[in-house]
Amino acid sequence: MELEQFNGILFDLDGTLVDTMPLHLASWELAASEFQFDYDADWLYALGGVPSRKIVTIINQHQGLALDPMAVVKLKNHHYQRWLPEARVFPAMLELLERYADRPMAIGTGSSRVNAQRVLQSTGLNKYFSVVISADDVVRHKPEPDTYLLAAERLGVAPGRCLVFEDTPIGQQAAMAAGMKCVMVVQGRPDLG
Repeated sequence: MELEQFNGILFDLDGTLVDTMPLHLASWELAASEFQFDYDADWLYALGGVPSRKIVTIINQHQGLALDPMAVVKLKNHHYQRWLPEARVFPAMLELLERYADRPMAIGTGSSRVNAQRVLQSTGLNKYFSVVISADDVVRHKPEPDTYLLAAERLGVAPGRCLVFEDTPIGQQAAMAAGMKCVMVVQGRPDLG
C-alpha cells in the first residue's frame, strides 16, 4: 500500500503507536483483584479502543456484577498512570511518523483525553499531532466510526482520503465504517503488505 495516495493519516494510540497495552492489562489485573471480577488478558486486549468505563459495563453484563464503573476506572487509571513513564514508542511506528511528518496526522483513541495527552507528552509524540480525538470527544465509540470521522473533519480531509493504523479488530471496524482504509499494526509493526 502506497501511503502517498492518502491526504490524512490517522492513528490509534495504545498498542498501535505506543506499547502501553501491557500497562493497561496489568492495571486491569490489579483492578480485577481488588474488585473481585474475572480477569482475562486476551479478552481485554480485544476490547482495545473501547473506553474503560464501557469495559466495566461489559464486565458487569458478562459476569453478572454491579460494579461501579467510575470506581473501577479510577483505580485502574491510578495504577496505569503510575506505570506510564515506562511506555515506549514502537520503533517501526516512530520511523513511519518521521517519514510522513509533513502530512496531516491525527490520533483517534478510546482513551480518555487525560490519559492520551499524558502518553503523547511522556513519549514526545505530541509534536506530530495537531488533532487528538479521545473517548471524551465522541458519544459513540469504536467500533462506531465517529472517532475517525471527527478526526478527519478536524484535519479537513475527506474520510475516503484517510488511512488509519490500528491494532485491534474493533478499531479496524471503526476505520472501515468511516469509509477509510486500514493498516493493522501487529506487535508494533505495520502490515503494509
